[in-house]
Amino acid sequence: MKFFLQYVLIFSFCIQLVFPQCDSSYSYINDFPSSVTILANGDSCFFDNDLIALNDIITLNQLSYDTPLHLGTQTWLNGRLRFLVAGNYWGGVESPLSILPESIGNLDDLRALYLEWNNLSSLPESFYQLTNLMSLYISNNQLEEIGEGIGNLNNLYFLDLGYNQIPSIPDSFCNLEDLTYWWMFNNELNQLPDCICDSLNINWNDADAAGYPYFAIGGNNLCENVPDCIANSEYFHISLDQFYYTWPVADSQNCDGLYNSNEFISSIDFNLSQPYPNPFNPKTIITFEVSKKTYLQLDVFNLIGKKIENIKVGHFEPGQHKAIWNGQNYPSGVYLIRMKTEDYSQLRKVILMK
Repeated sequence: MKFFLQYVLIFSFCIQLVFPQCDSSYSYINDFPSSVTILANGDSCFFDNDLIALNDIITLNQLSYDTPLHLGTQTWLNGRLRFLVAGNYWGGVESPLSILPESIGNLDDLRALYLEWNNLSSLPESFYQLTNLMSLYISNNQLEEIGEGIGNLNNLYFLDLGYNQIPSIPDSFCNLEDLTYWWMFNNELNQLPDCICDSLNINWNDADAAGYPYFAIGGNNLCENVPDCIANSEYFHISLDQFYYTWPVADSQNCDGLYNSNEFISSIDFNLSQPYPNPFNPKTIITFEVSKKTYLQLDVFNLIGKKIENIKVGHFEPGQHKAIWNGQNYPSGVYLIRMKTEDYSQLRKVILMK
């Protein structure tokens, strides 16, 4: 009997070495993909509620991943998800996300979230439970609103909302006192809270050492009653190029003549308008304007950066020009229209929906 008890104790100890004990709200997983990084303790206990949120994202969007740990690129610390890359590109998700589950609020220890180039049109209320979030990248989606709950994310340091369809920002946005980078270019903004200038500590006029502006809001509809810190910003009429975010591009506010002073018009040499209709099937009209004779190319790219068609190329006289892209030979999806001159480039996103 004594020998048997010693054997049981030794066996139990060995089992614990091979299969560590997890707390009741954690699950042990020892077989996870290389896209998952474990920090600190280095164990394999994963918080159940985090796993539920990841699994719900997979299920709602009909993704084909075998386990929650296969979704995008993940970094975990002490069993909690800290970084999630779920943009629609290499290292992210296999196909665009169209919806986030209510269980997304489970990820309340998350610090960085990447959701670029998806098809998200809204965020669930529970999204604003991610109160530890410091960096949120959700550009190039179809967001049509930002909820009042945005003010709960008061640890945000970096917020990229570029290239969406957001018309306004709630007053609670002024609670984001730690916000240092805010990119809001190419939306449908026509108003901003009056409290913006007094509440936010953003550097409105400068760029960091890498050349990225702390703030940019070009390509919106901000025409009247614009807060002074925004209207006087060096980046009021500036965006970043849509695909790589590698250089600033001039992108005026769409104000139907409200900004027709000679001083302003002379500073804008080129402009690529939003294609119409968008989404489209199978044709969309592309309007572009040049203020001086210039050599110009108008090309179409897919989302992995491959040029699939040239629409226009040659020298163009000053004035407005139109082109039509017929996407009948291409599958449904998101495409990029790029206008490029010798020293200027601008992109617009279009959605072919068959």
